[in-house]
Amino acid sequence: MKSALELALEKTDELVEDKDKLTPEQVSAIGEVKKQYEAKWAEQEIVLQQRIAKAQAETDPQTFAEHQRQFAVEMNSVKEKIFAERDAKIAAIRAAE
Repeated sequence: MKSALELALEKTDELVEDKDKLTPEQVSAIGEVKKQYEAKWAEQEIVLQQRIAKAQAETDPQTFAEHQRQFAVEMNSVKEKIFAERDAKIAAIRAAE
């Protein structure tokens, strides 16, 4: 008798077409790309946090509030760029056969 998990996995396998299944090499490559880009984002986040701390120490609260908004926009922009690159690489890996 099969468990509910086994039955669910069989159903999902039936729903996924063969072209959508990834080879073990593709899964490994995607995992590596994700690790690289998570590290890249962590590095950039540290740099931006250091800039924020420096600005906070060197400026008055009013000026810092203005800079903080700019830093938030910059952080979002950098994050979007990094993860867009990551997603493009993952799409290329998925497309490769």
